[in-house]
Amino acid sequence: MPYTLVVVDNGATEEEAAALQLRIPEAYVMAAENGGFARGNNLGAAWLSEHGGVDQILFTNNDIHLCSDDVVERLSGKLAANPEIGAIGPEVVGTDGKRQSPEPYIGIWDRFVWMYVSTLFLSREKKEKRFRLDYPEKAQEGFHYKLMGSFLLVDAEAFFSAGMFDGNTFLYAEEPILSERFSAIGRRMYFYPAVRVVHEHGTTIRRSVRRRDADLLQWRSMAYYYRRYRGVSRFSIAVSGLFYRMISLF
Repeated sequence: MPYTLVVVDNGATEEEAAALQLRIPEAYVMAAENGGFARGNNLGAAWLSEHGGVDQILFTNNDIHLCSDDVVERLSGKLAANPEIGAIGPEVVGTDGKRQSPEPYIGIWDRFVWMYVSTLFLSREKKEKRFRLDYPEKAQEGFHYKLMGSFLLVDAEAFFSAGMFDGNTFLYAEEPILSERFSAIGRRMYFYPAVRVVHEHGTTIRRSVRRRDADLLQWRSMAYYYRRYRGVSRFSIAVSGLFYRMISLF
């Protein structure tokens, strides 16, 4: 199938940029600074829109390994056949073989408070059932709230109509925000486990960001998501944020 490859250079050195641009001279986009996952992907999508446009856009990290040669083609066919799909993703597994998505919606108190507190009085089995921790492993093909953004194919028209990714986040929360934006225009996220990719999750962030800094980045993005897209009160965000910061110190 015909395609256009766009590489978004998010904060590389001048030497790295020059070497990469020689290899991909016609589809190379260099960000003035590292604006994060959402802004970087938006730059690539905007380049495609300005240079003739496409029907579908595949967003992929550089730590992804395809498990078969037809992953993209099969995802593309499924997306094209169902006008309700805004984004489609394969079975994404880590190097440990465990699924990394899909996920259901999880409220802020469950995610940042009760999930930790419950360890004191719930057994492992009861905690798993209460917070649906086995959701990714049990998920069947179909529509789900959140997919993994490390390898995600979107309908281009729907993606632009939804407003693309939200550039107010630097890292984390991009997928649930995109899910909310798609929902606003009548589109949803579709999980297609018939094809698989392996994702070396966290490889880049572990090399460049300390754990506590990564935790802070995650909290800021998630707090923005819950406030802006789920209408969570400032009180709930403040209390759960205080608790999360206390936990992250250990």
